[in-house]
Amino acid sequence: MSDNKSIAFWCERAAANAEAQTEFHVNLWHFSGTKRRDFIEIGVMPSDPSALSAIRIFVPFKLQRENIEDLGPEFASTELAQGIFNEILSSTKKPNGKSVELKAGANTYCHVHLFSPENGSIDPSELELIEKDGGTMISITSIALESLARQCDGNPEFGYFRLRLLPPKDVARPFVTAIKPKDRAWTSGFEEIEYIDCRLNEARTLPTSVEAAADAAPHGLADVSRIVFLAVVPVASSITSSHAEWHKSRLLETQIWRDYVPHGLEVGMVVYHWRKEFEGNGQNALQGFSAFVKLQTRKTSSMIIGIYVLVALLLGIVGSLTASVVQWWFSSAGGP
Repeated sequence: MSDNKSIAFWCERAAANAEAQTEFHVNLWHFSGTKRRDFIEIGVMPSDPSALSAIRIFVPFKLQRENIEDLGPEFASTELAQGIFNEILSSTKKPNGKSVELKAGANTYCHVHLFSPENGSIDPSELELIEKDGGTMISITSIALESLARQCDGNPEFGYFRLRLLPPKDVARPFVTAIKPKDRAWTSGFEEIEYIDCRLNEARTLPTSVEAAADAAPHGLADVSRIVFLAVVPVASSITSSHAEWHKSRLLETQIWRDYVPHGLEVGMVVYHWRKEFEGNGQNALQGFSAFVKLQTRKTSSMIIGIYVLVALLLGIVGSLTASVVQWWFSSAGGP
């Protein structure tokens, strides 16, 4: 994998006069254990799915279809729906099994699409995958958009798609880099620095072919109203700096989120929330956002302490042997 850490996403209009705005949500889940892979979740909320012909998402690593999970069914849980949107909502799964309707009081908040399954993954007719420039282009097709539009009963209501992307094992942490101190073997614990570098629609770090694909949309791109970025990190990790002050933060409720996360939720996970608003129409271009977060975590374990004790013992043995050799040498030099 290259040093490219940019995700790209855009919505293509179904017609030149089609009017729609979209929100993009990116969640990065970062775990403390080195045996667990990080993953990202991407949510797209168009104001009118019928006004779009495709939703494109580019990620800078290769994905297999089995590494992509539809999170739409999770919204059937009112607790989870409220936790994800941080709104007071009620949820109802439609009898046809194609969507989950979320309501805020008596008003429809959005319709969450449920992708059709095929052989344990998402139906290729609704979600296309193409390898591109060392990464993967994911396309939510017109078939999925039309299906969701039908759930809105012909009215221009908000729709929502949400996918979980699990990077391959050789790219376990594509957006997080750890810097370990060189003297860590000499201490029983050390401060590890990690930084999150996740760029969203940043043109200068995107492959040229990806920009060209966005520019080639026949009827242009839908306007972007907001980009939301969330980083979910262990509570033991302190944020020492970031690209901007976060909008809000909160501790995740273990009971609600435990079964939502693959392999269970670590005890004490905190979510930090950033967002960027875009105003005005006629943008018709990739709207960017760069997330840089620096974390500091105190690391220690039985292995680290064991290495420290071993190094201390070795130093003691070397010191003792050195003292014995020096004493012998002086004794021999001063003898008859």
